[in-house]
Amino acid sequence: MRSQGSTRDAPGRFPSVPDEELWPARAFDAAARFGRTAPLEVEIGSGKARFLIAAARGNPEHDFLGVERSLSYYRLCRERVERSGLRNAAIVRADGRLFVETALAPASLRALHVYFPDPWPKKKQKKRRLLDGVFLEIAASRLAPGGSMRLATDHPDYGRELETLVDTVPSLERGAWDDLPAPPPTNYEIKYAREGRPIWRFLLRRV
Repeated sequence: MRSQGSTRDAPGRFPSVPDEELWPARAFDAAARFGRTAPLEVEIGSGKARFLIAAARGNPEHDFLGVERSLSYYRLCRERVERSGLRNAAIVRADGRLFVETALAPASLRALHVYFPDPWPKKKQKKRRLLDGVFLEIAASRLAPGGSMRLATDHPDYGRELETLVDTVPSLERGAWDDLPAPPPTNYEIKYAREGRPIWRFLLRRV
């Protein structure tokens, strides 16, 4: 354990301990990870873990799992989650799309959160966006009946695209953002609010 700790103190650009490897195509066992059975909420793209920790602290009856692909951000999230001491918060390093598709069982989520994903603004990059019709269909199937999906973006083109796209998934019903208590803000949301940027927010529920 001490040698692993010293490796974490001086991280490099490549994975140095097993948990830093990208999550393989296998099921995620929430009961084993959290040591209990509780409603599960997943955040794709946890960044600096602000939402993850605040949400877990404010809702101890639920378990919160962050999914972060960037190694540097994963390490930051891991450190902050460990330091928080919260037993209902955890982080995995994984590609968000693949994790939802291969690791999460149908109807296993109470909520899915995707806040300010990379907009890939150039025309040739748009196919790399996370929030497309295929992903929304798969993500909807991972929600339990009545489960919710929250999405937010500050990018105008992405926001306008989602305005239409979210209505094409038959199993999702769109509601008003404040139909449920507002989630804790992410670092990006705080930054963009200070800058006065418009933000597109979507609350969807599994029919």
